[in-house]
Amino acid sequence: MTTFRAARPLKGTAITAFAILVCHVILSVGYAAVRARRRANPSGLWADTDLRLATVALGLVIVMPLLLWIGMRIMGEKGNYALVIGGSLAWLFGAGYNLSYIKYPPGTHLPVSLLVALVAVGGLLSLDNVAHRLTGHTSS
Repeated sequence: MTTFRAARPLKGTAITAFAILVCHVILSVGYAAVRARRRANPSGLWADTDLRLATVALGLVIVMPLLLWIGMRIMGEKGNYALVIGGSLAWLFGAGYNLSYIKYPPGTHLPVSLLVALVAVGGLLSLDNVAHRLTGHTSS
C-alpha cells in the first residue's frame, strides 16, 4: 500500500494515543480490582499479588508494543521499529514512574502532561527520517 509520507506521523500519533488509552484503562481497572480485593480481605498480605503482577505486566509491558505494532501494520506502515521500541520504553518508564497516581486513590489518572508528551513522542518516532536514523532501516 502506498501512502503519503506526511501521513505517517499522524498515523503514529493516533495509534500511540489509542494504545495509551487502552493501557491506561488496563492499569485503572486492574488497580481498582486490587483495591476491591484488598477491601474484601484486608488481613491477606499476599492476596492481591497475582492481580497486581498481571496488571503491571499487561498495562506496562505486554499490550503497548503489540498495539503499536499491530496498529501501524493495519494502517499500512512497515518498519515501525523505532515507534514500537521507543514508544514502549517511554510508556514503561513514564507510566511506571507515575504509577502511584493510579495505584492508590480511586478515580484518578496519570498526569495529562505525561500523556500528551507520550503521544508526541509516538508521533516523532513515526517520522521516516527519525526511524531511519535510529534503526538503520527504511520504511517502504
